[in-house]
Amino acid sequence: MRAKWILPLLLVPVLLSGCGLMGEEPQGDKVAPPELPTVPNEGMAGSTSESFTAWVKEEGTEKQRRAVVGHVSMTWGDWKSPGELGFVLTDHSEKAPAQTVAEAFATWEDNADTTVRAAVYGKGGKLLFAHEPPPSK
Repeated sequence: MRAKWILPLLLVPVLLSGCGLMGEEPQGDKVAPPELPTVPNEGMAGSTSESFTAWVKEEGTEKQRRAVVGHVSMTWGDWKSPGELGFVLTDHSEKAPAQTVAEAFATWEDNADTTVRAAVYGKGGKLLFAHEPPPSK
């Protein structure tokens, strides 16, 4: 009978910490592949990430600069088409900086007039965060 009480008591700190259970996919796993998709043109993806990084250096917040500059290596996708995604490859291993990268990407001047959906991948090509814009009213 005691064993039935132990498991819930052990899960409470894990669930309250925001860490979730192992194997739980990051927010947005239904819209972005859990593993890094193929980069169709690495040269262009590198060039686009350089433009994005340069903009963040000039216009981003300090938090965005820490998350983007020196961490984003490639950016590609068709994020300006409705329902499509932009993919951002970083060297991050945690969700928090990946979320900051996605937020910076969504506000990048190239995306000023577009509703952007971005998927941020980290070390090993694992999906860390997928940015879904709020639904339009």
